[in-house]
Amino acid sequence: MALPDATGGVAIVGVSEACWLCREDFVTDGDLDIDGLKGLGFPRDWPQVYTGSDALKSMIGKRGRIPAKRVAVAGPPTPEQLSKLPPVSDLHLVPLHSFGNAETLAKHAGLGVVKGWAVFERLDKPTGTAFVAERYWWNSFPEGTWIDLTPRPQSWQQLLLAEPVSLEESKKTTVLSKEVSQLLCQLLTQRFPSYVPRQPEVKERKAGDAKAKPMPESTSDTIKKQSGYVASERDKRGERKAQKSGVDYSKFDNIEDSDDEKLVPKQALTLPMGLPREAVSRQDYDNVWRALLQDKRLPFTPAPDLDQMWGYYKYGGMDEQALLDQACEVLGKFPCRLDPADWKAKTYTLTKKLEMESREDEARMWSIICILRFPDADAYYNQGVLLNKLCDKVKFGGALQVKLPALDAAQAKMVPVEQYCSLFSRAGVSYYRKSLKTDPKQRPAYINLIGSLERNEPANWYNDVHDLAITAVKHGIWYTKWQRPPHFVPSLPAKPFHDSKDFPLSRALEENYSIIKAEFEAYMEKLANRKDWDDSDKTPGLGDVGNRPGALHDGGLKKSGKWQEVPLFTNCTKQHEYTEQFPETTRILQTHCADATGLAFCGGGDVIFSVLTPGTRLRPHCGPSNARLTCHLAIKVPRSCQQGCHIRVAAEEPRGWEEGRCLVFDDSFEHEVVFAEAKGDEPYPGNRVVLLANFWHPDFGFKNDPEWRQKSDAMMASVDVETLPQTSIMKTPAQP
Repeated sequence: MALPDATGGVAIVGVSEACWLCREDFVTDGDLDIDGLKGLGFPRDWPQVYTGSDALKSMIGKRGRIPAKRVAVAGPPTPEQLSKLPPVSDLHLVPLHSFGNAETLAKHAGLGVVKGWAVFERLDKPTGTAFVAERYWWNSFPEGTWIDLTPRPQSWQQLLLAEPVSLEESKKTTVLSKEVSQLLCQLLTQRFPSYVPRQPEVKERKAGDAKAKPMPESTSDTIKKQSGYVASERDKRGERKAQKSGVDYSKFDNIEDSDDEKLVPKQALTLPMGLPREAVSRQDYDNVWRALLQDKRLPFTPAPDLDQMWGYYKYGGMDEQALLDQACEVLGKFPCRLDPADWKAKTYTLTKKLEMESREDEARMWSIICILRFPDADAYYNQGVLLNKLCDKVKFGGALQVKLPALDAAQAKMVPVEQYCSLFSRAGVSYYRKSLKTDPKQRPAYINLIGSLERNEPANWYNDVHDLAITAVKHGIWYTKWQRPPHFVPSLPAKPFHDSKDFPLSRALEENYSIIKAEFEAYMEKLANRKDWDDSDKTPGLGDVGNRPGALHDGGLKKSGKWQEVPLFTNCTKQHEYTEQFPETTRILQTHCADATGLAFCGGGDVIFSVLTPGTRLRPHCGPSNARLTCHLAIKVPRSCQQGCHIRVAAEEPRGWEEGRCLVFDDSFEHEVVFAEAKGDEPYPGNRVVLLANFWHPDFGFKNDPEWRQKSDAMMASVDVETLPQTSIMKTPAQP
């Protein structure tokens, strides 16, 4: 990185003269540690820290090492202050040159110069325990108001300035030494990673313009002229010969400037932190994310859509700028300027906002930044959730191909949906595993990891699911590997199957079976006779499970075949366009099945006609909560259990359906449904149809309460789980 001189041009070791910042210009608690200068910032807990920190008092207090007679906070200059000054752009104010900047402002604006110290806190240390003072000059207006125009890092919106009791000695102008160059280059890299010194303006001579100025000489040419160097013609071997005019110019033969690799390693990455959008190139923008995602601490992470992110950045607001700046801070290894809890809370808010706006890639990048700053279980989990959401969005989007982004945007390509989903689901699994490795009691990570394995069925997935469930049981997440609902109420008694005679709901459905069946057959007959050209027929058709809002997850349960539905009570509402087709069934449900309709209105379940075609298989899965049970009233069952039409719940033997009878089970236990396809010489058997009704568990205490989840969670938080009868099951990891 090229170091600027006092005018903003390129500084050269052994040649450039200025009042250089050096090691003697820093005051610390001990020896000067260059690495310790990385994490400097405005003192936290200001102004309380001014009177409450012994470390700060020992530095600038009356008996401190650099006692101050006046201390003030200097923010950015106000428009009113700037109106009293010459245009700042004409002054060539330069980073790390507060001495020269203050004198320049004094010369051109007639302001006074205050020679003192800028006081910083070490943000990598506990609050109020470690400070660093840097010799620093600024200016004052005639009435005594301070103003500081030396360029600062974007993170330094405020500076704590201290005017010393005794008059400071003036800094002497010296030639830039190699040692000082090394120090300043490191400071420049830390504070202004993308700074580029001002280049001389080049104006070409216009044709016919006798007064046009010649092109400026390069720095090396100027040095050679000053030294008396006169160049001759090159000889045949291309060696340069020179003549001297009484001045020894050999001291320039081994000039070491600040670009020398021996002093400062070259940086292939430019960090566009704090730059205005128009100054950030697409290449620099892409390079930031490429470098971030190649961090070895991360599991494999699919590339974001950089084209889309770039568009949001170029035409976005402060949030988009903050995302890029935070990524640059991570790459530059800058310390976090906020308390970790506060930083994570703000980051999570931004992540959720972007997710709600369907900008998952930017949300993922916030999550990645959080992982690299604070690699806790929640950070890994959030990345897994976002990857799974992108996977599901594509899987159920209806397209056959989708764009697969790449870190080199030019290499992005269209791929089959299956390839995209495989890539993103495997990445999500890796992040969930990382979350559990960080915190083995992370309940959401178990739920989502198992759900991802169930939906995508990678190699050996079923054994993997049960191994994870056994581990979760060991940590008290569930009682048995077979019952794995996301919302779990440990106090509820549980078993895979229930006797339908024990519930008024199932008895009422069986008693009214003929009415319900007749309405369903009439509905199907109406659909079969509907004319495509008859726009007056508004009869709603069968819907594919998973297409309805709120049922996306259910669509991922189908492994093969076709699973359709007629929704009656779903998504917290009565589906009037369908219930109008089933007036008697609706009356029966509202009169005799309040536990089912009430659960549906509270968002805890559905009442639907569930229709399976031959050849359909629903993957093994668990329902969302054990606060409910499920009833199937069999409307049409073309085959017996032995013929391949059955449901398996937990480790129980598979059971079939019997038309006119209810089958009641606890769907929080693992269950799967199989309806084998017809054999080659077998006539088409028809569809399997059941009226599916989720209903409240009889022992659940918050029925028909819209806040049933929150209240049950709060209640269980105050219960000693060890006192519950199921605890003995929890202590047996191998319990089937």
